[in-house]
Amino acid sequence: MLKLRMTFIMIDFKQKPQDYAVLFLDMNAYFASVEQQVQPTLRGLPVGITPYTGSTGCIIARSYEAKEWGVGVGDNVASARKKCPKINIIEARPALYQLYHKEILKILQSNAPSVTALSIDEFMIHLTGRDQSYANSTRLASNIKRDLKQIADFMTCSVGIGPNYFLAKVAGESKKPDGLTVIELKNLDSFYRSLKLRDIPGINFRMERQLAERRIYSAHDFYSKSLMELSHLLKFPGKVWYYRLRGYSVDEFVIKNKTVGHSHVLAPDLRTRDRAISVMEKLASKVAYRLRREELWAQGVAITVRFLQGGGFSNYKHCQLFNDTSSIIREIRLLASECKNWRDPLYLSVNTFNLIHTGNKQISILPEIEKSRQLSEALDKINDEYGASTVYFGSTHEGIDSAPDRIPFGIPRYDIRH
Repeated sequence: MLKLRMTFIMIDFKQKPQDYAVLFLDMNAYFASVEQQVQPTLRGLPVGITPYTGSTGCIIARSYEAKEWGVGVGDNVASARKKCPKINIIEARPALYQLYHKEILKILQSNAPSVTALSIDEFMIHLTGRDQSYANSTRLASNIKRDLKQIADFMTCSVGIGPNYFLAKVAGESKKPDGLTVIELKNLDSFYRSLKLRDIPGINFRMERQLAERRIYSAHDFYSKSLMELSHLLKFPGKVWYYRLRGYSVDEFVIKNKTVGHSHVLAPDLRTRDRAISVMEKLASKVAYRLRREELWAQGVAITVRFLQGGGFSNYKHCQLFNDTSSIIREIRLLASECKNWRDPLYLSVNTFNLIHTGNKQISILPEIEKSRQLSEALDKINDEYGASTVYFGSTHEGIDSAPDRIPFGIPRYDIRH
């Protein structure tokens, strides 16, 4: 799934930062630890989670034991086995991880009034009132850790407490697993001296290189730059970084979907043209379902196919507004028909773009699209009631058991169905 985010930043310069404003909680090695929780025989052993357990499957999460062997997120299964011959490869179980997510959320909500689920394994609590002190904020964190043990005795979390979301997250990620770190404004200088530049969320390899070109080599170098210097070096983002690093709340953002899509790695028995297209049509059905659930209409479709021996094919098209299943299936068939070589397709993706939010009101002037949308919504109701793929388009039959719902890495979804 590809989801881009548009961020709107509003800096309130009058609202000075204060200590103990935000508590950030990150479940440690979440997917792997859930599996170790429900399968005690896996505890203490290297575990890798993948949507597909074949050699070309991609490791999307791993236990700390696997990490010690050098297994990384993004490794394929074959590579993970070379690094760690005894690794236990587990097929991802999204519904199970969502179940634990909901139970964790209940624990947090029972301890604090203002809880935001940032992803399936990350949460933020805005501290208010009596909780805005060192003693009470750390007591709250300890109580949450204690209560989580009641539902998952093997799973751990790291907690950070700071003046804003950014610093709380930095604090939480600075001590894993099972850490509790507090950043106070008076200690920012010494704290940044203890960090590497890449330890700061948002600093990737590319930005690290760009900062090095500006003679910023460490987290403390970055923090030490004046507002004028950062504004000169990085323009408006430099101004944002200056205040973010100093505890101002500049990361209150609105997220808008710019694309909605799904992707899938094909099992060996599906690596033919006809079966791959059938799977692609199922992906298209899932995309259309999400568009309707999120009250979005699309004005473009894109597909990507990658092959086992290397190389790939991509194609896209701008089209009339739609969010019905028939339209997207029709468009991807046309796009796929332009691919001439279908030898051993391995990876598929379907994306929609140029999205607008309409509240699912009728906006298409084409009666056939409106009729198809109403039919799609009727099918949604049946599948929501009786289970995913209770009814489906016949052309997706070959791939109907593939491409189940996977783990949402962004804002958590609660519509995992199959």
